[in-house]
Amino acid sequence: MTKVRRVGVIVPLGEEFEYVREALTPSRAEVVDGEQYHGFDLPASSVTGVIRVLSDMGQAQAALTADRMINRLGVSLVVVIGTGAGLDGDVRLGDVAVADQIQEHLRKAKVVPGGDGSGVAFERAAESWRANARLLDHVRNFGWLSSGEAALARWRKSAAGRWPGGGAGPTPPRVHVGPVATGDVVVAAGTFASWIREANRKFVALDMEAGGAALAAYRNESADLLVIRGISDHADEHKKKLDAGHDAVRERNAWRRYAVRNAVEYLVILLSSTGFPWRDGKAAGTGVPSRVSAALKIAQSVSLADAAVSLVSDQLAHPETGYEADRPTVDQYDVDQYEVDQPDDDQPDDDQPDADQHPHDSAGDF
Repeated sequence: MTKVRRVGVIVPLGEEFEYVREALTPSRAEVVDGEQYHGFDLPASSVTGVIRVLSDMGQAQAALTADRMINRLGVSLVVVIGTGAGLDGDVRLGDVAVADQIQEHLRKAKVVPGGDGSGVAFERAAESWRANARLLDHVRNFGWLSSGEAALARWRKSAAGRWPGGGAGPTPPRVHVGPVATGDVVVAAGTFASWIREANRKFVALDMEAGGAALAAYRNESADLLVIRGISDHADEHKKKLDAGHDAVRERNAWRRYAVRNAVEYLVILLSSTGFPWRDGKAAGTGVPSRVSAALKIAQSVSLADAAVSLVSDQLAHPETGYEADRPTVDQYDVDQYEVDQPDDDQPDDDQPDADQHPHDSAGDF
């Protein structure tokens, strides 16, 4: 079976990767531009992918990694996965949030004096990206398909056996589709979480990487983005206690492990489902964008310093073009058996839906 690399999974922290590996086992190592990736195969599928552990939270690293996955590895789907904070009262610990819209809540904000003359306040601006309409349609209808209904039942049963309190949990986890707030701030204060919710009453979750990956996908126009977060806290004063919480057998980080496992197992059944809307197109007319172009575009909105380092490294490698044209260096498997998922040049490209033309304002649960 010819294997097609289609998926690039971004995991922010090494701790989270330990939990990811329990459900999505890497089978090989890949080295790309000196960075370590972990290759995996979807069960009973020709689809293969790579996982990159950032080992640091934040938008800049997520943007640069997503850009490299798209341009150097040729993936057509970037997934950001890990823990997240619930921002809606209906979102419980262990539930899974899927972003239909990503809003960088502190992007372009202005700091002004506080209203009472002391302290400071933020004047909002923010920036938003919407998820692909085809992906969202599949996610929202997945639970109503016969195959999806059975898969979700197995997923909930698996989650019940891992409930941190021991035995079956009081309620099975649910999937919430809605807006996700993102920003380079760890939130552990209920008052700040409430301030974030004031910008959008439908926010379901909060993370720290989705905005960077969304920017990279938006700039490249040749890959889709899927943000899936397992809820491990509610961005309030209980976060520290939950993060360090033990389960019935005294394992640490019990809620974080439970949340990540739920998110990853949901990702596996979603990607393995019949009719998953893989993007088979590439950026119109040009194929893969140059690394120079991608790095400069990301530098405009994320991290000038990080993007400059990436750009200089490329220029040193190929001073005549600035583009690293070599195939990735790969360990433990034959690179010839993998194909980049791109169509023939004479095939039409799918248009990326325009955010204004395809609003997704309502959240949905399965």
